[in-house]
Amino acid sequence: MNIKKLFIYLNLLLFMNIFSLSQLYAHEGATGIIKERMDKFKMSKSLMKKINKGLQNDDFVIIEKSTQTLLNWSKEMSNYFPEGSDTPPSEASSDIWLDPEGFKIAIKNFELASLELIAQSQNKDFDMTVNSFRNLAKTCKGCHQKFRN
Repeated sequence: MNIKKLFIYLNLLLFMNIFSLSQLYAHEGATGIIKERMDKFKMSKSLMKKINKGLQNDDFVIIEKSTQTLLNWSKEMSNYFPEGSDTPPSEASSDIWLDPEGFKIAIKNFELASLELIAQSQNKDFDMTVNSFRNLAKTCKGCHQKFRN
């Protein structure tokens, strides 16, 4: 493994660990739409890890399939945030409902980044696929910073 790939993998693993810490106790006491939403985000996190592993193994099929599931999630995500679903144990910020256009834009950015990662994985260009994965991860981080407590 060359140094460049090692550096990329370490960066991706560090990023993924940021999301791991906050979800250790996230599901405790959750019910209804809040639990469903948390389950979907848990699935999303799992898929991001799967994509990262796909990058480590140059497995563009796994990357594409996993990203397709994320793309599907992006198209239904807003349905899991009905008004009033920000009560504990939810980590949803009230900014979701105070800035609905900003939230829609954040979801759209996730969708577009998913589409880009699918396209790059189909091209089988490792560097472009890694860059697309980073961009997808940035959409997650950006949304969490603005719309998650």
